[in-house]
Amino acid sequence: MMAFTHAAAGATAALLVAQYMNAGTIQSLLILSGGVIGSYMPDIDHPKSAFGSRVLPLSLPISAIFWHRGITHSLIAVVGVSWLTWWVLNQADWDRGIAIPMVIGFAAGYLSHLLGDWLTNSGVPLLWPSKRRFVSPLKLCTGDSREYILGVLMYGWVAMTTMKMFVK
Repeated sequence: MMAFTHAAAGATAALLVAQYMNAGTIQSLLILSGGVIGSYMPDIDHPKSAFGSRVLPLSLPISAIFWHRGITHSLIAVVGVSWLTWWVLNQADWDRGIAIPMVIGFAAGYLSHLLGDWLTNSGVPLLWPSKRRFVSPLKLCTGDSREYILGVLMYGWVAMTTMKMFVK
């Protein structure tokens, strides 16, 4: 999937989690922020991706060791990177009322990325280091019209949901 769609999915997943948690406006916005950031994170293993190209000193060695859609596209990475995010925010002495919603959103966004890549022909190695790739029976080709439609629909829902937060 493209970065455009991953961000839309991360925002959608984060707001769904915020709704499920009955989060307030500020918490929802923090969860949303974490969701968008988390939705980009798995592609740190691809130096030419929207995210990987911005963090080349990290992306290049990760790509060389694990390749694209390796460990960063697994469930172990969701847990490990979410924990690392929590640890970094804790070490930076962030208020827990800010850090916890950010990490929850981050994990939701990260998972949404894996779900999106699961819909592609390449699938994802959810149980890395196992070589087995999980692939959806319903596939989207990266960049096809269905992906754009899905992305636009998710952005529309995110915009409407976010506006409703401020019109209570």
